[in-house]
Amino acid sequence: MSYELDQEKEDKRPVLLLVLAILSFISIGIAILGNMFSLTSGPLNESEIIQQRVELAKSKTEFRAQGMDGMVSFFDKLENMTVQTNDNFYFSKGIMFVTDFIGLFGVILMLRRRKLGFHLYIVYSLLALGGMYLYLSPENIHVSLPIVNGIFAGLFIFLYSRTVRWMQ
Repeated sequence: MSYELDQEKEDKRPVLLLVLAILSFISIGIAILGNMFSLTSGPLNESEIIQQRVELAKSKTEFRAQGMDGMVSFFDKLENMTVQTNDNFYFSKGIMFVTDFIGLFGVILMLRRRKLGFHLYIVYSLLALGGMYLYLSPENIHVSLPIVNGIFAGLFIFLYSRTVRWMQ
């Protein structure tokens, strides 16, 4: 009798896994939809890039006036990232799609009790962190972006790792 109750508890999907999977589906789904809309509109043309540069210049002027030089540096790098991503538009979108689908497949496998899903999720997290270095120059990436992404990726990997014992 006790063995059956233990087996029943073991077979029940952990709530933490379900919560993490829902959050991952929302995040990955938004990324896939955003990339699809971006892909359908294509790369920015010259006038759109100029318009973005004007908007960024206004923001940088406001930050300079307030003495926030760190934000000016951030917007400088953001401007360079936008131009360089636009120059490598289809390559960058391809990397993002592959990365997002690896993450989506990993979460689905974890929900189906496969440890391979956890390992794919780690690959997804690493690609999400380092994938931008395949189409952007490291000098154009502000240091805060990989740090913030790394914190969230590490947190999700740690939390998913708490449910691995349920997987086979």
